[in-house]
Amino acid sequence: MRWLGMVLSFLFGRMNTKPKSFREIAMEIFDDVSRRSRKIVSLTLAGLAAVIFFCGGVFISIIDGTTQYDRLGAVNWTATFGAGVTLILLAVAVFAGVFLRAWPGALQRHSRVPPHQETSVPPSALEQALAALVMDFVKERELRRAARPQPEHPSPSPKKEPETSTSAHFH
Repeated sequence: MRWLGMVLSFLFGRMNTKPKSFREIAMEIFDDVSRRSRKIVSLTLAGLAAVIFFCGGVFISIIDGTTQYDRLGAVNWTATFGAGVTLILLAVAVFAGVFLRAWPGALQRHSRVPPHQETSVPPSALEQALAALVMDFVKERELRRAARPQPEHPSPSPKKEPETSTSAHFH
């Protein structure tokens, strides 16, 4: 949201007292986007690695288990079979970590803070820019009203005659 405020302030020119160059604004936007996208990219890569480990573990376990069953008629716990199961468990742990980081409120759903005790969040740059724009518009309107000449004797407005119908008709 900060980058949108910077773009708006660049376009309108009134928001900043010191004008920034297009390059400075572009660098701020790039930094903001890259900072916000790090979490998404890291969670996606961790999820992809977990999928690879899970598939590898399943395939290793299936291949070793079926090979043992063909040779011995039973499946024994071997190092290869154990490595496949370990990869599956590792993938499950990574999936759990990814989902808990993607939804940080998943662990705190029972310990919610009552609404009157929540901390106030400072307004974003976009909210500040829109508030400044609205306040500027309001001030302009007030100045226009003050600059308008006021009539010395207000003209009487035509009076409306009250309606004489006292009963309501419903169709």
